[in-house]
Amino acid sequence: MKLECKDLSVSDEELGCTITFSQEKEETKWESNMSIEELTRSLKPYILLQRSYAEDEFEDDYYYFETLDFDKSGELKDFTIEVHRKQILINYNNELFEITINVNNKEFDDLKASLKKIANKEGQLKIYE
Repeated sequence: MKLECKDLSVSDEELGCTITFSQEKEETKWESNMSIEELTRSLKPYILLQRSYAEDEFEDDYYYFETLDFDKSGELKDFTIEVHRKQILINYNNELFEITINVNNKEFDDLKASLKKIANKEGQLKIYE
């Protein structure tokens, strides 16, 4: 899957860390009377990486991968992420996801820091600058 990221969202909060690469800026207006089909058609291609932090010492962190194709979404384990200045390559479940990015230096630094948290123990992260 190839994705040209036009909207990057990086969030690192108390409950977890989430990165969303979207092909278009989210401008969808959700209406309560929309059918499932209408909602699905209104979604734009995206890739989401997430790490939810454990709430106590008896739980483990949870790692998650999601795309518009829900058959390719699921728990994030045994993956590789290669970070280049203009491209992110994610190998997940023996499939390559190519994301083209165009971000400033601060956005790139924030992205790298969050990817380090997401790749933590479950995956491999390679950064090429």
